[in-house]
Amino acid sequence: MVVTAENRGDEPAYAVQSEVIADDMTGIGPLVKIMQVNENATMEYSLADVLKAPGRYPIVIRTYYEDANGYRFTALTVGFYDYNASVSPAVSINGHAIEMPVDGKGQLVFVLRNEGRARHDIDLELYLPNELSTPHARMTIGIGPRQEETVVYEVENFSALANSSYQVSLLGRYQEAGNRLGVAGSAVVRIRENDELAGRPIWIWLILGGILPGVIAFLRLKKQSTRLPGEV
Repeated sequence: MVVTAENRGDEPAYAVQSEVIADDMTGIGPLVKIMQVNENATMEYSLADVLKAPGRYPIVIRTYYEDANGYRFTALTVGFYDYNASVSPAVSINGHAIEMPVDGKGQLVFVLRNEGRARHDIDLELYLPNELSTPHARMTIGIGPRQEETVVYEVENFSALANSSYQVSLLGRYQEAGNRLGVAGSAVVRIRENDELAGRPIWIWLILGGILPGVIAFLRLKKQSTRLPGEV
């Protein structure tokens, strides 16, 4: 698996480093001291120890970097790797954007829909940038056929600056017909000044501030040159 971190901001990024999470595997990429605008860095990771059954595996990437003042930021990205299976999950997750005060809390709302004909028990895990925190990131929820369920997570600002925006992702994992399936839904958390008018529509803040930090990590998934166990 190849991961590329690219600086899509308007100023250099410093101390850039990516962390890749795939099930129980965590990999840390090399530290890039400075990354100029439009510059990128590529890292390779092996998934051989993760891929134990056919399915669709979620891959989480946190990219850490600093601005010129030494302030630390996190960019979060989620992708998928199909292993020995071509599947289309019946379950989907949709998140709702929110805003919250710089010294306060907010509630993230996600809606799960099951378009299939079987009940599924979904293991959920909320992934946040390091600037945000939640007391309960994991839960399991059952969802019947042709039904939807709503889950709510309380989120608190840990170190995010006012007028910044962060992407968060809720991952769901379940099994069906011998396959391990992963699904994900994303939302944007906007941090506002305490005295800003809370009644302004969220889309205004997203347009004014942008929805992601300057460094964005993205996936370019490909087969390894050495075959993984079980591949043909």
